[in-house]
Amino acid sequence: MITERVLTDGDQTAVSTNNIVLKGAGSRANMISRSVMKGNSKQTFYATMDAQNKCFGHIECDAIIMDNGANETMPSLKAGHPDAELTHEASIGKIASDQLTKLMSLGLTYDQAVNRIIQGFLK
Repeated sequence: MITERVLTDGDQTAVSTNNIVLKGAGSRANMISRSVMKGNSKQTFYATMDAQNKCFGHIECDAIIMDNGANETMPSLKAGHPDAELTHEASIGKIASDQLTKLMSLGLTYDQAVNRIIQGFLK
């Protein structure tokens, strides 16, 4: 299990590269990435999962873009064995306005609501 959480702000940039090789029969790997880009920050995420035997692997990449942030996510799956099972999910988006509205109706300010959502997402 590999988990990463990345928050960039202002003019920061971040590049994450993960290469996972599954060689053993019955081996398993799960890579989870959560990222938030604020300000003018940029993030690039590379994840490669290479299955060389009967195994299971999953890559999950979720990103929230705020302000003028930018994200590029590239999950790659390589199956070198007929019984390898590999999956990936990737999503990039903004904070949903209904989430903000709900938290603000409970008494939080806009900034407090945004921070609460980001903290929960990166947790």
